[in-house]
Amino acid sequence: MLYQNMKRTLLFLSVAILAGCTTLTPLQRSKFLTVSHLIETAKFSDAKGLVEEMIEDEEMASWPRTWYLRGVLAQDAYRSGISANDRRRFELYPDQLYVAYESFEKAIELAGRGRMESQLKPRYVLLANDFQRLGERQFNGKNYKEALRAFEKAMTIMEKPHLSFEQDTSLLYNAGMSAFEAGLFDKAVKHFGELHNYAFSTNVTHLLYKSYLAKDNSHEAQRVLIQGIEQYEDNEELVLLLVDYFTDNEDFDQALEVLQQAIINDPSKARFHYTAGLIYQRLEEYEKAILSYFDANEHQPDDPMTHLNIATSYYNIGVEIEEESRRLSNIQAVQQKRAQSEAAFEAAITWLDKAQELQPQDQVVFARILDLYRQLRLHDRIRNMEN
Repeated sequence: MLYQNMKRTLLFLSVAILAGCTTLTPLQRSKFLTVSHLIETAKFSDAKGLVEEMIEDEEMASWPRTWYLRGVLAQDAYRSGISANDRRRFELYPDQLYVAYESFEKAIELAGRGRMESQLKPRYVLLANDFQRLGERQFNGKNYKEALRAFEKAMTIMEKPHLSFEQDTSLLYNAGMSAFEAGLFDKAVKHFGELHNYAFSTNVTHLLYKSYLAKDNSHEAQRVLIQGIEQYEDNEELVLLLVDYFTDNEDFDQALEVLQQAIINDPSKARFHYTAGLIYQRLEEYEKAILSYFDANEHQPDDPMTHLNIATSYYNIGVEIEEESRRLSNIQAVQQKRAQSEAAFEAAITWLDKAQELQPQDQVVFARILDLYRQLRLHDRIRNMEN
C-alpha cells in the first residue's frame, strides 16, 4: 500500500511540473523531467545542482514551475532527512524549510494570484506542520529565537486565506513562550495578548503580565491582571499577583481593597485571609493581622505558618505594651500594662506550641519557631526542639 501511494505521488509531481510546458524547448523539458526524477529517487544533491542551474538561467528563473520545483526539492529532501535522521538531506540548503516556503511564494508571485494556490495547498499544509515541529525542536534545544521564527512562519502559512485554517491557539502559545524566553517582550505581548483576549488560560494572563512588567509598562500589567480576575472569577493566583503588584509599590490600601473584594466573592479561600494578615502585620496593625489569620486558620487549620504568624503578632503586641509601660510613671498603670503584655506573651506561647505540634517540615518555619522561643526565654521548649 505504501509503495502504491508513493508511485501515485510521484506521478502527480511529474504532471504538476510539466503542466503547461508546451513552450519549453526539448532541453528545458529534459531538465524538468530529470530534476523530477532525481527528487523521486531521493538523489537530492544531484537535483539541487540542476535546479540551481535553472534558477541562474534568466528565462527559466522567470517561470513559476522552476521555483515550484525548487520548493518541492527543498521540502521533500528536508522531510526525508528528518525521517531518516540524515543531515545531508535536511541541510541540503541553509534554512531549508524557509527555502521551500520562499520558493513556493515566488512560484505563486510569478504565476499570478489564484493560479497555483490550489496546487500548492497540500504542500503548504505539510510545510506548516514542519515549521511547527522545527519550532518545538529549537525550543527544546533552548534556541528560543529560532523557535519563535519557526512558529511565526507556521502561523504565517496558516493565515493564508486560501488554506481556510482556524486559529491555532497552541501555536500562538508556543510563539509567545519562545518570545518570552528569548527576551523579545514586544512579540511576547503580541502573542500572549491575542490569547488573553480569547480568555485562553490564567497562565497566559500571568505571562502577559510579566511581559508588560519586563517592558516597564506597569499600567498595562495592572490592567491585564484586573481583566484576568474578572475573566476567571477571582482566580486565586491572579488576585495574589495583583496584591503583590500593589504591595511591591507600597500601595497597601489598594492591595487590601483587592483582597477584601476577593474575600467577599469567595470567603472560603484561606490564602486571601492569610495574605491580608501579612499586609496588616507588615503595617504593624497586629490586632487586624490576628483577626485575618484567625479567618485563615478557620478554613485551613493545619498550616503551621498561620499559627506562627499569630504567635508573632501576639509577641509584637506584648513588646509594644512593654515599651509603653517604660514611659509611664504611675505604678498602677505600669502594672496594668505589664499584665497586658504578659497576656500577649502567653497567647504567643500558646500559638507557638500549636505550630510546633503540627511538626513543620519546612526548616525556615522550624527556625522561626525556635527563634521566637528564644525571644520568650522558654529554655525547656528550646532544648526539646534542639533535641
